[in-house]
Amino acid sequence: MSRVLVVSVEPPWPAHHGGRIRTARVAEALSEQVEVLVTFPDHGNREADPPVATRPLPWSPPSAVRTRASGRPHLGGHYMMPIAESLDALCADFRPDAVYWSHSYLAAWAPPASRRVPQIVEFANIESQRLQTLVTSAQGWQRMARRAEATKAGFWEPRVAAQAEVCVALAQPDLDVLSKWARQVILAPNGVDIWPYQPSPWDGYVLALASYDYEPNVTALRALVRDVWPLVHAESPETRLVVAGRRSEALAPEFADVPGLTVLGTLDDVAQAYAGAAVTVAPATTGGGSQLKLTESMSRGRSVVMSPFAAQGLPDALRGADAYWSADHPQSFARAVVDAVRDLPTRHTRELTGWQRCEALGWSRTVAEVVDSVTALARRKAAR
Repeated sequence: MSRVLVVSVEPPWPAHHGGRIRTARVAEALSEQVEVLVTFPDHGNREADPPVATRPLPWSPPSAVRTRASGRPHLGGHYMMPIAESLDALCADFRPDAVYWSHSYLAAWAPPASRRVPQIVEFANIESQRLQTLVTSAQGWQRMARRAEATKAGFWEPRVAAQAEVCVALAQPDLDVLSKWARQVILAPNGVDIWPYQPSPWDGYVLALASYDYEPNVTALRALVRDVWPLVHAESPETRLVVAGRRSEALAPEFADVPGLTVLGTLDDVAQAYAGAAVTVAPATTGGGSQLKLTESMSRGRSVVMSPFAAQGLPDALRGADAYWSADHPQSFARAVVDAVRDLPTRHTRELTGWQRCEALGWSRTVAEVVDSVTALARRKAAR
């Protein structure tokens, strides 16, 4: 049987949040066609008995000076530099017919053995664009460092795309960029796990669920709490804001005195958080790419109040549908939140529309072309 090595930034299982969920679903789909081994730097929580074979590699944080001084991405070096030798040894042992990189910044640090077989590189974002959006939110040396990383991405990113056999884009704008650099690009938007539809409760809360170890999410939440939530609370004092997701507990002291706000922290299972929500919010204005939390929320029957920036990441099946609210200023965002909470018939209509549209976004559909292409590529290599 043909063999595919998937290199991820972290353990995909348990699949509790965006990046993990996507890598997990791609690996699971591939494993139905070829032998798959998923490897990653050994950090973070991992499942004892995952559905696909895994191989964690010994890892400890490297010197930031070395990774930032390189012409390659600092983030990729942070994860890849300590495991380069171990990954080469793993390639020699597993002898993959293709290597699937979950992020382009990892592929930029591919060690020699992994480059001897066809490369499939997933571009979760166009890094040069994503990094540029983060420059404006930083100050001093951090701003300089981010500008340098954005500049470096302008060089390494097209090179990684050009060297790959197949590039995977998550959104149409990213595909348009990659098509100028790469020989083959596949569009594979984020999918969803399909859940039974249960209407949101009439007295539900506003849910801000995200990974809060990612700065754009923290920045957006702080702006929401500072600029939007006082307007919501003034008009609708009974409305509650619930913050949940990875490392959100670190923000609890900061928000301790905010009226109507509760921090749940990191969750092992997000089902109950969604069950109690009237609507979710996606206020991000920096970062990039396709935001899985938008489709995840709608697939669970919860509509979203989102920024126009976040709406850019919606898949075609949801873009333009009367299934969500979009607002770009604190006043209009607050108005949309209040309307979503109070207008139960409109809310239920929109969340049902979003849920129905998500039926076309099951993971088996969204990653089918990727699975077919990777499988064919690995089998051709194995047959040589």
